[in-house]
Amino acid sequence: MTQPTRLTKPARLVRKLRKLGSEPKQFFIDSSGFQIAQRSWKQSLKLGSFLWVVACFLIAVLYLGLIASDRYVSRAEVIIKQADQIKMLPDALSMLGLGGSNHQDVLLVQDYLNSWDLLAKLDKELRIKAHYQSDKADYFSRLPQDVSREDFIEYYRNHLMLHFDELSGVLTIELQAFDPEYGQQVVGLMLKESERFINKLGHQVALDQLAFVEKEVARAYQRLQAEKAKVLAFQNSHQLISPESTSSARLGVVSQIEAELVNQQAELKQLRSYMRDTAPAVISVQARVDALNKQLQQEKAKLTGLDNNAMNEINAGYLDVQTQATLAADLYKTGLISLEQTRVEAYRKLKHLLVISQPSLAQDAEYPRRLYNLATVGVLLLLFYGLVVMGLATLREHQD
Repeated sequence: MTQPTRLTKPARLVRKLRKLGSEPKQFFIDSSGFQIAQRSWKQSLKLGSFLWVVACFLIAVLYLGLIASDRYVSRAEVIIKQADQIKMLPDALSMLGLGGSNHQDVLLVQDYLNSWDLLAKLDKELRIKAHYQSDKADYFSRLPQDVSREDFIEYYRNHLMLHFDELSGVLTIELQAFDPEYGQQVVGLMLKESERFINKLGHQVALDQLAFVEKEVARAYQRLQAEKAKVLAFQNSHQLISPESTSSARLGVVSQIEAELVNQQAELKQLRSYMRDTAPAVISVQARVDALNKQLQQEKAKLTGLDNNAMNEINAGYLDVQTQATLAADLYKTGLISLEQTRVEAYRKLKHLLVISQPSLAQDAEYPRRLYNLATVGVLLLLFYGLVVMGLATLREHQD
């Protein structure tokens, strides 16, 4: 009697491939892996598979009830306002933040609270990383020792909650910490740094503008002093306080000489009408007329002449330096007005972080929420168990 020859491995592989192509479901059910899993599941059913669900739930109860560290929450509520908004709004609306809060500024503060810059400041001042890495916290709650910068800030953000009310403009800050007093200190420093940040950000442009205006006012003052010095030098060089007054006085002298000359000329004509030119009276009057003519020419030469000391030249020069001094005084006056306006505007742009509620000192731990977490774990375990049972039942049904 001849023994049947065994199929070689290549022949079995070919048959399995054909079966996979024609009946894939039956190929999966007949596979050894599926049968091993089925036998293992049936064996676990005999041992009580639901006990695994109970065991996992007991582990969660043990961790949340005895091991998990308490986390305390410190809260603070803030609102941002400008100085002019604080004055203009009624007291009730100001306290509520209605009508005057700047939502954009609040969003900037919110981003700053989540930033690495603030976290580095908190770590430098209060060693927040050491607090979260403390051995007082359980292994699963504390921050690992060799943690990267990215993991550190992610851990920090997971323990920081920010709620922004768009209607009132109030930003609520909640920070979780393992110690209530430490959490209160951290939130207090966060408020201080946030106020410094928003003041620096919103006030920087106004400060730059104020510095520019102050510089221009200083330049206008220096120019005014220089023009005043020129006026004084001009007056000292010509020994005149007011060339205009001197010119008016000399014009008066010229007018008087001209009037006297007219009188003397009239008298001379009268004398010549009945006296000879050699008469002593005629000679005397003629001498006075000649003297008045000479004096009149001299006085007119002082008023208008080719000499630099002529009054018209002096008046023109004085008018030039006086005009420059008046212009410098007007520019300085305008600069002072602009400076005061810029200071008022800078004050109006100054923003204040108003603290509605100071950082609270927690008395009871809010995290972890043990009952909520246990209920969530229980529901998830039951759902997973039900899905597995239903899946295996479906597979058995298809197999039969």
